[in-house]
Amino acid sequence: MSAASPYDVVVIGGGITGAGVARDLSLRGLSVLLLDKGDWGAGTTGASSWMIHGGPRYLEFDWDTTRLSCEDAGHIVTIARNLVYRVVFLIPVLPHDKNNIERMETAMEVYDRFQPLKKAHPHRRLTPEEALRAEPGLAPDLIGAVTMEEWGVDPHRLVFANVQDAVAHGVRALNHTRVTELIRDGGKVIGVRYRGPDGAVAEARARVIVNATGPWSPAVAAMAGAHVELRPAKGIHIVYPHRISNFSISAESIDGRDLLMVAHGGFTLLGTTDDDFYGDLDSVDVLQDEVDYLLQAFERVFPSIRDYRPVRTTTGVRPTLFKWRRYEDELSRRYQVIDHSKQGADGLISIAGGKLSMYRLMAEETSDAVCRKLGHQARSETSTRPLPGNESDPVAPAELAARCGIPALAAMKLQMRHGSNAEKVLDEGATSRILCRCEPVTESELIHAARHEQVRSLADAFRRVGIAAGPCAGAACILRAAEVVGRELGWSASQKFDAARDFVRGAWLGRAPVLGHAGWAQEELAQGAMRGLMVGDGTS
Repeated sequence: MSAASPYDVVVIGGGITGAGVARDLSLRGLSVLLLDKGDWGAGTTGASSWMIHGGPRYLEFDWDTTRLSCEDAGHIVTIARNLVYRVVFLIPVLPHDKNNIERMETAMEVYDRFQPLKKAHPHRRLTPEEALRAEPGLAPDLIGAVTMEEWGVDPHRLVFANVQDAVAHGVRALNHTRVTELIRDGGKVIGVRYRGPDGAVAEARARVIVNATGPWSPAVAAMAGAHVELRPAKGIHIVYPHRISNFSISAESIDGRDLLMVAHGGFTLLGTTDDDFYGDLDSVDVLQDEVDYLLQAFERVFPSIRDYRPVRTTTGVRPTLFKWRRYEDELSRRYQVIDHSKQGADGLISIAGGKLSMYRLMAEETSDAVCRKLGHQARSETSTRPLPGNESDPVAPAELAARCGIPALAAMKLQMRHGSNAEKVLDEGATSRILCRCEPVTESELIHAARHEQVRSLADAFRRVGIAAGPCAGAACILRAAEVVGRELGWSASQKFDAARDFVRGAWLGRAPVLGHAGWAQEELAQGAMRGLMVGDGTS
């Protein structure tokens, strides 16, 4: 075991909140170690709806969360311009809906008061004819519709941008590194013991430990004899590898929950469920009835939904604060910063609850608590300081494409991930070759990710650059990606093959619940294209 290293703070958890805390503290001049047992943003953050939104449904019972969400969304939109894009919703009103068109418009008029906080536009009311012209796929018996504007974001890139900036300011950030023990001196937590990806065990001493592990926070707090009380909620999404509607659409489920079909740039997310979860947080499965529940709801407002072929599902668990009796969908998205000194675990601070669209505020308040404990006088700068790639305005995508010899779509996606640093990323590998036609990722970007973005597996590469995220689901590109990543990381031929096989096996869990007739036909083709990768895993 290596000798303990001294830090001001150790942050456990590399989701959006933990990454935000590490960045905030580093900008205040503190020495920080950031650890995550998996990859950056691979847990709850990556399983989100990919939106920075205010949450109009919270207006019924939690105005403060809506206001704080909108305020912080405005800051995130400012510091992460390359990562965000406008998402416009149509909220159709059908006969027998719980809210008629007048009530829906009243709700949107209230939400309009918060929209300027996040630099979004006010709503509009549409007649049935206007709504059907805008979105012909809507049910023909609709009574009318209202619009709503939110912001889309790639949560994996948002997390890594925070990690990247934290590292630039002195943070030591280690992914695939599991904390196995909190080190205590009497009643004080003084450090962590952790195991790295190579199996080596090390220790780190710190004046404060921050537990930012989301739904895992009760287990981490328990290592010090402390407790965090959550009511974990499972949510799933169905992923379509293209846009299936002109606008994003809201729907009501059979039990009255609000669901969303979010039309992102090159794919569509349909979700999400919201159910109490009591199982293993490291093994969360998608059930067929959860998929049917979502499809049933959207079939009512978008009748052709079953004609489109999903490519996979995603699932995650929200770290919702505990409350008895409330319906899961009505639980507050508030958060709590907990100093465990009163529980006999001085030196340990947990951040629990909250949502993606106010991660920066959660990180700021957690960092404030850390600084008070350390007697460190420094203010947060994260509301105005740009994240990497936003230091200057990027060139037009068409200009970048012409200059670098890549398709315009590839240039646009590259800029959305890297902003003004896009051309430097392309220069890294000195090749404009596209790895996959259906998801235009350049070989240079994948080389850059392997060299500079802590990619240790093809699943990491999927999160960094979107490899295998397109309609082929990896059939046309995962072996080529394994070759590129393996070359950079020094993998042998068998290690490259194993990496591709591990990715395909891991992706199968998300694909199986949505494989209809057409999906199974593609699966046969995919297995033929990747002969040997699926042998022995029970899926062939």
